[in-house]
Amino acid sequence: MLFRCSLISALLLTVSGCTLTSQHQHQETLNKMDTVAAQSQQQQQRLTNTFTQHDAALTQLSQQVTAMESQLTVVQRIQAKLYANLANKKPDVKVKEKVVRVPVNNDKVVLGGREWVWFDAVENTFQSRVDTGAETSSLNAVDIQEFERDGDTWVKFNVNHSENSDQPVFMEMPVKRWVRIRQSSSDTTDRRPVVEAWIRVGNIHEKTEFTLADRTNMEYPVLLGREFFKDLAVIDVSKEHIHPQYQPDTPSTPSDDDTHQK
Repeated sequence: MLFRCSLISALLLTVSGCTLTSQHQHQETLNKMDTVAAQSQQQQQRLTNTFTQHDAALTQLSQQVTAMESQLTVVQRIQAKLYANLANKKPDVKVKEKVVRVPVNNDKVVLGGREWVWFDAVENTFQSRVDTGAETSSLNAVDIQEFERDGDTWVKFNVNHSENSDQPVFMEMPVKRWVRIRQSSSDTTDRRPVVEAWIRVGNIHEKTEFTLADRTNMEYPVLLGREFFKDLAVIDVSKEHIHPQYQPDTPSTPSDDDTHQK
């Protein structure tokens, strides 16, 4: 009887130990399965993120391709228009330049009250007042310097005026004679040089005398008197700049050079 009880106790302890060992192994198996499941879930999430990024890149690439296709369509349309214009291009037609006739009155040139004057000596153009009340012409001159050249008296001066004071123009000319000018505001007289210069006004190309004077307080640096335009022109004071500025690079007709040149 005692032996039977001992045997039963031993069997119970063996079964109990086997049961505990089996439960521990099952728990380890479950833990490994959970770990594998978690790793699989993480890998699946990474694959999902990668696919999402690839989809975004494909979408952006598709948009760029669509934009390039639109630009290509526009270029093709422009190219087609250019080819059409070249196919339908008309031959160039040469238009004859309009000839501007100088207004004359009884074979005399008409000058306005204000005209452009070209000076051959300095190859420059200045504005002038055409004054029927003045007998002689006058030219603005400042800083006049008198000197001798080849036995003759010369003067160097600056044709400087208020409207172009930052661009002085210097002239050197022989003195033809000297004149005495009485100032209206005093009884004193000024000794002024008179020079000759070739000038152009419209079709008129003449050598005329100028009295040098400081005209910086005047409106224009040049005054043309009757000695210049008598027998050559009539004056219409109601008009200004009838004749354009002389352009030395523009060839003129023979009549322009020969009609009024002495």
